[in-house]
Amino acid sequence: MDAQRIVARRMVIGIPPGGLTPAFEKDFAQFPPAGVILFARDFRDLEDARRLIARLRELAAPRRLFVSLDEEGGWVSQLAGHMVVPPNAATLARVADHDSLRWIAAVTARRLHAVGFDWDFAPVADVHSELDNPVIGPRAWGTTPQQVVGNVGAWLAGLAGTGVAGCIKHAPGHGDTRTDSHLALPVCEASEATLAAREFVPFAAHANADSLMTAHVVYPALDPGVPSTYSRRVGQDVLRKRLGFKGVVITDALEMQGAAAGRTPAEAGLAALGAGCDLLLYAHWNEDVRRGRHTIAEAVVEQKIDRELFDNTRPRLAKFDGDHAVPSAAELAMPLESLTPADWVPRLTELIDRALIVTGTAPAGGWRVVEETEWKHGPLFADALRTAGIPDGGAAPAADVIAISSRIPLKPEKIAELRAHAASRPTVLVGLQNDRFLDFVPEAALRVSAADCTPLTREVVAARLVMLRRGVA
Repeated sequence: MDAQRIVARRMVIGIPPGGLTPAFEKDFAQFPPAGVILFARDFRDLEDARRLIARLRELAAPRRLFVSLDEEGGWVSQLAGHMVVPPNAATLARVADHDSLRWIAAVTARRLHAVGFDWDFAPVADVHSELDNPVIGPRAWGTTPQQVVGNVGAWLAGLAGTGVAGCIKHAPGHGDTRTDSHLALPVCEASEATLAAREFVPFAAHANADSLMTAHVVYPALDPGVPSTYSRRVGQDVLRKRLGFKGVVITDALEMQGAAAGRTPAEAGLAALGAGCDLLLYAHWNEDVRRGRHTIAEAVVEQKIDRELFDNTRPRLAKFDGDHAVPSAAELAMPLESLTPADWVPRLTELIDRALIVTGTAPAGGWRVVEETEWKHGPLFADALRTAGIPDGGAAPAADVIAISSRIPLKPEKIAELRAHAASRPTVLVGLQNDRFLDFVPEAALRVSAADCTPLTREVVAARLVMLRRGVA
């Protein structure tokens, strides 16, 4: 049982799909983990999130519990739908200076802390070097190491002193892959020299970050056939020694197919600990994970793990704990409406508007939206256009509007379909996520790249289209 408690303190776990069941609460209180990860699916609203987090901390007491989430802004946001969140990193990277990024990060962190969170798995430090990358794409802060270094540094500076820990991810670099590690195991074929000159640079530049998340990616130049999360060569020789990273190393979610394929939760956890990871992230709590904790504890008792690596984690976790204050009662009592500065939306609006890349001429007359992505939050893009003042073309529109939000690069047959449509009809083509497809449809009368699909960005795009129709912008 003592070994299980020790292993639990090396785990960050999700909660059951049905919420805090009595069985889960009993197990959680008996074996409190180092942290919990919450997703938007876990709470109805932000007051509900506060209640949930308070209960989890109560169950874990007197142990410190870090409550984490993925809050990058844009597509990867747990606050979206409850608050106006900043757009994707790629959108901000087009125009925002470092002072603006620090401010946006600081506001985000203060919001998180006031809800109860104290660990944000952000910012992404991957270089967007493969333009057809299906999982990083507009989440990245740039296409060059230097751009990423500066923007990530600004974001980390904004988090500093807020009580919210940052986490640079996905080390040693997920930007040069064409496979989504949620679905399969990617392989990055870059040479060691290329990795050193590109992928490693942002992580080396921020070796003093609070924490780092591993990538479920194979790098043949570093350790052939072994995902980096499970590679001692990557975890120790590259991350710790070569890049000089000093903070806490946590795995990406071990349920992802890039990590889980062919492994039980216990096997995945033992392999990650053997590589030198400090914490194991299990985003979905279930009986297999609970049994995995027991199996890992047995391995600890039977001395089947590297105790030196295992014990080296203790001072890092102690420092991580001491560096970040638990949200105070005063913060948790703050009215939610007070967490958004008065100039938040105007400043984000101005940045998003400047970030838009527009090519072509807006057709005159009424428009009809013939295709748009189903949005997680906010009104349809067609409604945003009508609200902004663009007349509905009805059954005989002067132009068709196609608004696409996809993290996955469009397939050739879809691009061919768009080209044929744009060749046959005046077409306004709007890219609201991975916008690379816009380069392949020159037939469109007007192309707008936003690289983001949040409700605010859709409103800004609609307003810009109104101006373009008027010949103002």
